[in-house]
Amino acid sequence: MNSPRKLHIELLSDATFGRGEGTAGEVDTEVEHDEFGIPFVGGKAVRGLLRDTWLSMRPHFPELRKAGDRVFGPTKRFLDVGVLRVGDALLQREARDWLIAAATRADERDCVSPAMILAACTDIRYQTAEDRLTGAPAPVTLHSSRVVLRTSAFEAPLTWRTGDGPEEDDLRVLAMAALATRHGGLMRNRGRGQLRISLDGDLEWTRRLAGIATSEATR
Repeated sequence: MNSPRKLHIELLSDATFGRGEGTAGEVDTEVEHDEFGIPFVGGKAVRGLLRDTWLSMRPHFPELRKAGDRVFGPTKRFLDVGVLRVGDALLQREARDWLIAAATRADERDCVSPAMILAACTDIRYQTAEDRLTGAPAPVTLHSSRVVLRTSAFEAPLTWRTGDGPEEDDLRVLAMAALATRHGGLMRNRGRGQLRISLDGDLEWTRRLAGIATSEATR
């Protein structure tokens, strides 16, 4: 059985995968981005989303418990003993290569700055707390956060710690977790971070690996 080489992550709504700090004078919550200003999602964050999804599903699939423990590692273990490794989810190659080329032109006067690239890939959202008595915005609660724009697509490489590759049940667990992971990042309970994740960018193949019949998958 062929093993998937990457996760394809499509943003169906704007998303904030925060880096734990803001940018002074611009936003209170900044998104992860590299030295060129190109947003990305850390591999640990992606793997954590998949693992959390699987743990919520696991009670309903006792026959896959061992496979899930093998893929993501058993619960209550401090060491990472799962066989699945997920790399950083980078912007799709064509878009990323174009942006890097724009940032590294031979003539520095023609180079696009990291700040300009980040601004082109993102937007800033503002929110404030509501006064419970009056319904008006509460004072001194205005908060700004950067969001990666919807329709952006990222790809995260997949590797397996075992030499012979994953077993059939391992792939089923991974496919099920990918399909069931629908939200990620900050403010995901308020409409942000709606995701669609597939293996190698092939949604139908991902559904087949998960054991979903073709007639059901096309609904």
